Amino acid sequence: MRTLILLAVLASCRPERVENPHSHVPTTNPEVQQDVGGTAPDSSTVKARDGSNVDLTQQWAEKRVVLVFYMGHWCPECTKQLNALNEHQQDFAAKHTTVIAVSTDSPEDAGKLKDKLGLTFDVYSDTDLQTITKWGVANYDTNIAKPATFVIQKGGAVTFKKIGGSMTDRPSVDEVLAQLTDPS
Repeated sequence: MRTLILLAVLASCRPERVENPHSHVPTTNPEVQQDVGGTAPDSSTVKARDGSNVDLTQQWAEKRVVLVFYMGHWCPECTKQLNALNEHQQDFAAKHTTVIAVSTDSPEDAGKLKDKLGLTFDVYSDTDLQTITKWGVANYDTNIAKPATFVIQKGGAVTFKKIGGSMTDRPSVDEVLAQLTDPS
């Protein structure tokens, strides 16, 4: 009898299935190929610190960009990666490359992180995951971006892509810099 009561109690405690509100949104962007050689999405709008919209496509229309998606201001591995990128800003500039970072942090939190770390590159906000989804790096279980790094050539060709499978899975700065060879 106790077994039946225990089973009845356990069955009633079973959690209800919760539908992912983003399940209708594809988890990868067909514009960004799984293998390098694709092109950047036609629109990648994010928020600046002041809340204004910024279309990132304007950046790679004019120059090469290293686009880094990070998990948030609370993430120690993200902070380490952003600091390392910042320490090599002269190396990126020498290769005519701009670094840009994007997370789901609020514009205010992204700005505070930029100030705290003394970052010399732009840090943007994508709280609704619109651009993060277009790049195929949304983690809907946590509503943040997966750690990811892309190299986008002037004009939008994607020539390097690394999407981390874990918080620590990120390319080194040297690995990214090695991808910045000038096309012949």
